[in-house]
Amino acid sequence: MAAHLWWNTNLLGRDDVCDGLVSAESAEGVFSQAGRVSDRDGLDEQADDRLAFACVVETSSFLPGADDEYLRIVGTRERGDFPFTDGGRWPSPVRMSFFSGGATGAIGANHSWVLLPDACTTAKGPAIIEGYVPEGSDPVRVARLLTGIADRAAERADCAGERPLTAPDALAAVPEPRPVEGGAVCGLAGLDFPGPEGSSGVRETVQDRAEAVWSCEVERYATYVVTQEPRIVAGIRSSPGYERQPAVAGHQVSGFDARHVVADCAGTPTYFALEVGHDYLTALEGSDAPRTEDLFENFVDVAGARFGCTAP
Repeated sequence: MAAHLWWNTNLLGRDDVCDGLVSAESAEGVFSQAGRVSDRDGLDEQADDRLAFACVVETSSFLPGADDEYLRIVGTRERGDFPFTDGGRWPSPVRMSFFSGGATGAIGANHSWVLLPDACTTAKGPAIIEGYVPEGSDPVRVARLLTGIADRAAERADCAGERPLTAPDALAAVPEPRPVEGGAVCGLAGLDFPGPEGSSGVRETVQDRAEAVWSCEVERYATYVVTQEPRIVAGIRSSPGYERQPAVAGHQVSGFDARHVVADCAGTPTYFALEVGHDYLTALEGSDAPRTEDLFENFVDVAGARFGCTAP
């Protein structure tokens, strides 16, 4: 019995791993089976930034049929709109469950993130904790794990806020795709279809279940994002490369380029982003789709009205 408890559970095991950043109990919560929790090679960190690190946590068991499971924790700095840019590293925002309030972040099927407190932001941008966890892990437990790590990391780097971050008790479900309705692309009357007129059989996914971020993906054509979440927008505005951009839909804007910008909407900074897909670019080559500039102008005009943005 003693051998079983030692090899197949974390009873009498370590309370935390990764140099104290990861609670063993919280890590256990995202694995599908009980086992011994360890951190393999320990914490790998950069000497010049205490919030830049990586650590692999594993659980192992000698029970028949049990496989070792792993989760990878990374501390890094990103451009503030990292979840909304199409670099291929992050899941589409429509497949993430965003949350804000006690903490700000998003949970995906196996890749998630949580923002560290504002005091942790430097000239290199905001700091985040990202986690790669086994697919099928309980999303609320993942949020709890990453929020706890963010708190410990901030304390360790002397940039914790006045109050500790708190994880959400529930998360909005990821929406299901649906057919595009010609009269209201992404559920917005007046939004132009991001491709040739008369396209059929196209599906869209609209993430409008959480207050933090609104997003819509028109499959293979375009992904739209709007957010007024204060901490996300603050991270965007404090990132390298953020500067004045040409006006869009009558709004003076700043951002990183012509399609990732922040406008002042009745005193509320509001971020708009547009990423285009393969089928849109193919249609554009044949002059069968609206120009990208016109597409974004239309989006800011139509979606902006929903978020209190009316041109002066």
